[in-house]
Amino acid sequence: MNAAEKAMEALAYLQKHIPDTYVKYLEFTQKLGETGGLEPKMLELILVGCAVMSQCEMCISLHVQGAATAGASREEILQAASMAVAMGGSPKLMYLKYVFEELDDLFD
Repeated sequence: MNAAEKAMEALAYLQKHIPDTYVKYLEFTQKLGETGGLEPKMLELILVGCAVMSQCEMCISLHVQGAATAGASREEILQAASMAVAMGGSPKLMYLKYVFEELDDLFD
């Protein structure tokens, strides 16, 4: 099972066991995405950087895919991930492995 599949499984578990909290969380994050002037591609690139900073393999997978779907290039996604490394240092550098795996699946 890949990281994106693991993330979907985790979200399904939350939806099953704490549905009210899960729905409120989705509403909250959706509202954040709607307010302001950032386009979907830029939002996903920011989330790629946040995912690397958080060292969350599942988040990296979902947001690299989301950025690509929103029209981001391989180079843009890698730059967003690399900015997290610039801010977070070598622990974040190790998580670029997951970015490269997703990019290879999407762009090669």
